[in-house]
Amino acid sequence: MGIEELYAVATRELAKDLVFEINEEPVTLSIKGVLLARADSRGYNFSFFELGEDEFVLAVQMKGFTVYLGIESDEELEEEIYPELFRALLKHLTPQIALLITKAEKVYTGRADVLLDDDMGADLKEFFYGLLIKHRKGKTVYEQTEVA
Repeated sequence: MGIEELYAVATRELAKDLVFEINEEPVTLSIKGVLLARADSRGYNFSFFELGEDEFVLAVQMKGFTVYLGIESDEELEEEIYPELFRALLKHLTPQIALLITKAEKVYTGRADVLLDDDMGADLKEFFYGLLIKHRKGKTVYEQTEVA
């Protein structure tokens, strides 16, 4: 089976709309993309990439893989809700991400693949496919900047 199993897990477990109550207000998020990539570290970590006022990427690293989740909001998100929102996202999504990575440990031989592209917006799609190329070429995904 291989990669087909990973596509099925991503579609079944992660392609969904999520509603959280943050500061007594509902926040609706849609997972539009999932990218699986090998990581140099087997440690646990997460990162956040803000692409716009209603699009961001949550990257979760564990057990030698990084799972990037492309997420779109139904409205603009204020920065002050990010800590609580990411806490809720990680609490809710960690079991599904762990399931995907557990399967990947057994069947995945590639460097990086997009497992879900559910009508991603243009900026999100450009970011995801840029990540895909960087991972496949073995380049860092973080921008290097010089201190002024």
